[in-house]
This record gives sequence, structure tokens and C-alpha cells, in this order.
Amino acid sequence: MKVLLGMSGGIDSSMSALFLLEQGYDVIGVSFRFLEDDNHFDDAVKLAEKLKIHHFILDARKEFQETVIDYFTSEYLAGRTPFPCAKCNNHLKWRLIFEQAKRLGCDKVAMGHYVNIVEDNNQFFISEGKDKDKDQSFFLWGLSQEQLKRIIFPLGNYLKSEVKEIAEKHGFFTLKEKKESMGACFCSGDYRPFLRLQNNNPEKYFKKGNFIDENGAILGTHNGYPLFTVGQRRGFGLQLNKAMFVKEIRPQTNEVILAPLKNMYRTEFDVNDYRLINTTFINNNQHITVKIRYRKQSNLCKITIIDDNLLKVQLLEPLESIASGQTAVFYDGEKVLGGGFIV
Repeated sequence: MKVLLGMSGGIDSSMSALFLLEQGYDVIGVSFRFLEDDNHFDDAVKLAEKLKIHHFILDARKEFQETVIDYFTSEYLAGRTPFPCAKCNNHLKWRLIFEQAKRLGCDKVAMGHYVNIVEDNNQFFISEGKDKDKDQSFFLWGLSQEQLKRIIFPLGNYLKSEVKEIAEKHGFFTLKEKKESMGACFCSGDYRPFLRLQNNNPEKYFKKGNFIDENGAILGTHNGYPLFTVGQRRGFGLQLNKAMFVKEIRPQTNEVILAPLKNMYRTEFDVNDYRLINTTFINNNQHITVKIRYRKQSNLCKITIIDDNLLKVQLLEPLESIASGQTAVFYDGEKVLGGGFIV
């Protein structure tokens, strides 16, 4: 059975190739070139040669710019906080690999994520992997049933430490020591200089504006609302007598509203552009769990479907710093029921 594996050149996708070969699959590797200065292809090419598997590089720079980077920029300019990894997974990366799998006649596709797929009542669900510290189920809520039927996650039942040990036993010492990418792949560190460079009219957005409190009193000035995100508590350049957080961003007036932590909590929010695998848990008015931040705690909630593009989420306990543009992911135990973007 032929499987198309997404290969980044890192240890996770590389060891996935090894595991798939050991399981008897005919493996083909694909690396996506998303950025002008992508430099990870050499490692993927060398590994493919060592494992004697076919490998090719797909130029997806134009699609990545339009789908991910333009989205990233426009969200900040709209006063929201983007989550580019969710956008990339749901609208680009998986679409590309399935298109290539069809072209190459591959039965399955694979990625080196630390998650599993489980079947329940003839439906497929993403489920948390064995390694809870590396679990990536939070990013994969947008996969369809047809996609889930054909996906393999070779690392789902491994700890990252176990994968490193196996890599060392097979002589892949450089893989074991290779540094992992963190955050947005196209924007390492502070996003603000990148945001300025991506903007054709920076003076329109990066100009003097006011910090105000919830009553409208001016607390000071800033250099443009896109430089701030909801929940931020530092970097204001103000002398305040108590800790203050960004509660709201108003692009129309270039105002950033600051508030104390006690005023940052909310008990409900809306979600759009959502995908749900099964609505039974909603129709039965069940309590499920929702996560609005990767690696953060789950919270009990109820969901009401407003229409085909909008959900209302009611929290049993209030949460602070719920930012428009981020994602909400719904779980039943370890199973991902769906998710969407907070509005």
C-alpha cells in the first residue's frame, strides 16, 4: 500500500518514514516549500536517499502567502489575534498533501504528529497521543471524515523521548540533536517587525493612538493598535499603579483598552468557520470540554448551534483573555469533536 508522507527534515517526520517502512508500506516523501529561504530540504533529501524512498519537493510559496501570511497580516490589522498554525492545517497543508496523494495514486497519507485516530460508532476522531506534552490534537480539528479514513500517524503511540532513543539506535544522531521549530514558521520571535514589512501602507496602521481604560479615560499613547494582542500585560511603556491587560482593540479609532485582570473574564463567546464531527453531544445538551489555548487547561462548556457558520459557547466557569481570531477546540475525553475560530 502506497503512503505519501509529509517530510520536514526533522526527527518526527523522518522517524515516521522509518516506522512506515518497517510496517511494510511503500513510502513516498513530499516536502512543501512554503518560504523563500526554506533550508530544511537537504535533510529530507538525504534521509530519503538513505532509506531508499522516492521524495519530491512541492513549491507552495504562492499558496502559503495567500492562505497563511496574508491571513496573518489581515487579522492583526482587523484587531484580532491570528492562529496561523490552525489556518495552515485546516486550509492548506492537508489539502495539498491529499491533492498530491491523488496525483500519485497513494492510498494513504501520513504526518509525524503525536496524535491518534480512533473510530467510534462508524465515525473517525482525532485523539490525543501518548505523549501529552507533545500532543498536537489541538491543531487538527478541521479534518474531514474522508481525510481521517486515509491518514496514518505513526508516532501517536510513542513518547518523544522514545522516538529519540529509536533514532539513536538507528544511527540518526543528527536528527536526535536537531533543534525543533517553535511558533510561526515564517516569523521567528517578535511578530511586529514582520507585520510592518508585510504592510504596503504602514503609516495607516502604525501611528499614534491612545491607551484608554474601560471608562474612556486616556492612560497614555501607543504607536499603533496592531502592536498589541488581547491578554497582553507588558510592553505598554506606561507607569501604572496596578497590573493592566489589553481587554479590547478598536481598529476604527486606533484605541487599545486596558483593564485589570478581574475584568478580563468572560463566560461566553461565539465561534465561526467551525467543523463538528457529531452534533449528538450538542443536541443532548451535554457538557463537553473546550480548550482555547494550546497546552492550557480544558473547561466545561455547553454549545448552541446558531447557524451553519456560527456557534455560541457558554462556559461553566469564566475564562480570561479570550481573544478574537484564536481557536476553540472541543473534546470528549481525549477525542476531538471539532473546533473553530473565536469571534
